[in-house]
Amino acid sequence: MDLIQHAPTVIVCTRPGYKNKEEFRSARFKDSPIVLFGFPGLEHDKESPPTVNTHPLVWCHNEENKDKEFLCNFCECRLDSSPGYYLCKEFDKRISKNNTIGFHKECIKPMTNNPYHPKHPLQVLAFAIVVSNKVCYCCYAYKTHFYYCFVCNFSMCRDCAKKPLLLTIDHKKRHEHTLYYIPREASMTCDVCALDDRRYFIYVCHQCDYVVHKRCIYSPYIIKISRHEHRLSFTSSFLSGEWFCGICRQKINQNFGGYSCLKGCYYVAHSQCAIHKDVWDGKELEGEPEEIYESIMPFEEISDGIIKHFSHKHLMRLYKEVEKTNKINKQCQACAFRIYEGAIYNCLECDFVLHKLCAYLPVKKQHVLHPHPLFLQEENLQTTFGCSACFRLCNNFRYVCKMANCLFTLDVNCAAVSVPLNHQCHPHLLFLPSLPGSAKMCSICKKTEKICLECGECDFVFCFRCAILPMKFKYKHDDHPLIFSYEEDSSGQHCCDVCEKEILPKNGIYTCNDCDIQLHIECLHGTNMYMLPCKDVILHEGKYDILCNDLLLTRYICKRCHKRCEDKTVYKRSDGVIYCSMYCLVCEKYGIKN
Repeated sequence: MDLIQHAPTVIVCTRPGYKNKEEFRSARFKDSPIVLFGFPGLEHDKESPPTVNTHPLVWCHNEENKDKEFLCNFCECRLDSSPGYYLCKEFDKRISKNNTIGFHKECIKPMTNNPYHPKHPLQVLAFAIVVSNKVCYCCYAYKTHFYYCFVCNFSMCRDCAKKPLLLTIDHKKRHEHTLYYIPREASMTCDVCALDDRRYFIYVCHQCDYVVHKRCIYSPYIIKISRHEHRLSFTSSFLSGEWFCGICRQKINQNFGGYSCLKGCYYVAHSQCAIHKDVWDGKELEGEPEEIYESIMPFEEISDGIIKHFSHKHLMRLYKEVEKTNKINKQCQACAFRIYEGAIYNCLECDFVLHKLCAYLPVKKQHVLHPHPLFLQEENLQTTFGCSACFRLCNNFRYVCKMANCLFTLDVNCAAVSVPLNHQCHPHLLFLPSLPGSAKMCSICKKTEKICLECGECDFVFCFRCAILPMKFKYKHDDHPLIFSYEEDSSGQHCCDVCEKEILPKNGIYTCNDCDIQLHIECLHGTNMYMLPCKDVILHEGKYDILCNDLLLTRYICKRCHKRCEDKTVYKRSDGVIYCSMYCLVCEKYGIKN
């Protein structure tokens, strides 16, 4: 039956989502040639609970609306009254600004006998926003306007529907024979990615047993990923033996394609793992000269023990041991930690100081968290940044990505984390999640983060905030360094020596066994442990001085909460007003009452 000739209707579904594909398919959408689904805001309307509403379309072919300009809600082109079009007036304002939606007749006509899906007609499906579970089978992109089969769940976006048919592909580099499109939804494993994914177009060779997704035909041959130091090349199969992917750590089927190290390392990866956007920068490197990472020293050695560091205008001298009188009052300008032991470089003219290890930080490095190279940057302390791994506010040294429109920035402490990580708090090696971007709860701070480290043998998870905590730290009221520890199954009651509140070893604590001292992590380090004391720091469009608050006999009083400032740093406005935390500063500035 031709639905267009019999009073077509538009269906508006205000329900934000369905439990599964079967529930979605079984809805009564198949009675209409056009479906508008899931408009933002409607699903939260308490007065109008989620429903499926039907609106009749009226045929317009006169000059009644010639002065009004309407756009087709599917192709988004102008509706012309001369050939006529369908219109639905008095539509919901929350969906249409002018209370009207319209369509060309040809735009809402179901597509029949399409070579990509000849078995069933394809109806129009339009979303107001991009939906995470609706992807085009042809171009693999998440779109808003589709031709959709409610029987097979087949989706093809309106852009791909306009392109010429591609029923055969000749790509001799991938396969020597012509590849033919198969319209039937079948269970076949792709020889390139080793996945049985029915969401993508499948092409086969009639002369040999070769199956490939359309998207995999054009997969790159030479790539560089963030997880390995060398380039990887595509291989159609692996040598016999047990192979495990270096990214997801799952077993690789040696009979299908994947990537292996060009330098002869035993590093291999699944095809889809290697070209994931969080791992690969998207560049095909076949025929491109290999980039050489030169070891650029971050300083010039003037004489024995005297250097000129790129981050500082004065000369600096090496001290092999910290002077005991100054050991607790200075902070390394690179990592922001207090200096109490080990070799340091101290400025000959001012208080600028660096750990020896921090002075040797490489100018350029590749990090497992980012596909692009990162560059060491030291801006003045007045410039703050949010670390892309631990999400702390910092003003110390950082590694930045210089690619256009890429804002990835790492605090030098997070940049020092290597994978696999062998951490003293856990007996097993820690890796990045097997599924990039998957959120997990940290076993220590109990916060859920997408950027974390997980154990390869148990359920232990480390967020970067906890992974970079120093294993030992000097406390001003103890002659011994405090040691960080974590006990998952500890018993007994413990009390913090600073706040006098209960402390749980399963959340991580600092202890001194000689003096029986126990401290919460924040009671020792403060909230913003990587914020160095500095004047005229720009925070929320204002200038503030960051002052040290733990070396005073009497602590400051906060202007907003009127309490003594308990954190390690405070924020001083130009008129002398003190805030105990970033929270109080922001609440006061923007008039937030709670």
